Amino acid sequence: MPWRGEIAFADEALAFRGESAENRFHAHAAVQCVYAKTGVRIRDAGGRVFEGPGWLIRSGVAHSLDPSPKLTLILIEPQSRLAMGLLRQVDAPPITVLPEEFGVLVDPFPSLADGLAAFKQHYAGAQPAVDRRVLAALEHLGAVTARDAAAVAAAHAGLSTSRLRALCTHQLGVPFAKLVLWRKVRRACASMNAGHGLAQAAADAGFADQAHLTRTMSEVIGLTPGVAARVGDFFKTDLHPKQEDGAGSKRRRFR
Repeated sequence: MPWRGEIAFADEALAFRGESAENRFHAHAAVQCVYAKTGVRIRDAGGRVFEGPGWLIRSGVAHSLDPSPKLTLILIEPQSRLAMGLLRQVDAPPITVLPEEFGVLVDPFPSLADGLAAFKQHYAGAQPAVDRRVLAALEHLGAVTARDAAAVAAAHAGLSTSRLRALCTHQLGVPFAKLVLWRKVRRACASMNAGHGLAQAAADAGFADQAHLTRTMSEVIGLTPGVAARVGDFFKTDLHPKQEDGAGSKRRRFR
């Protein structure tokens, strides 16, 4: 069964709904929500299996998903108001049960973009309690392509690299280096969206070469660029959307 369905983007989140296939063990820099009305099965790196309709996976937690005929998946930037608001509603374990209303909020909408907008409106919390210097460093990552992105972002925020790493791990639960890789993978996707090949996309995102991009993308999202591209139009989407129709999200179907 291939990956096939609908994808929607917001400024701080990415959502997918449809058929999911096998993926490798990976750990997102994002907070992840996974939901299927008929149940979904998740495996962690220690061999434990989690079965049920909805799960939240905290940033930095290694896992894999079993294939599902209809899955809704949302990835959220961990420093965002949306992530902070959602995390206040769940228990502490690294993989924990989603609030019961998740399916009611997202699943009934014919448009995934509308479901994502409803999800954002319900869970967006107060301004995240994250050190402003960490937020400044993350913001600066959008302008950094060098291999020493963490050092450049730390200097921009007025921090040493080691202090930025410590703050990020403590406040977001994921090393800053993991967030750097997450942003670099997104940048590579944007390059491929513009019609560039893997080698050029790797260079645009600051990877050493095409092989480095392939390894990193596999580790970060559980799919290689080749597998993701075969989904269909995955890379033909706007990864940095502007506000549209008041929802701040865009959607794209891929077959």
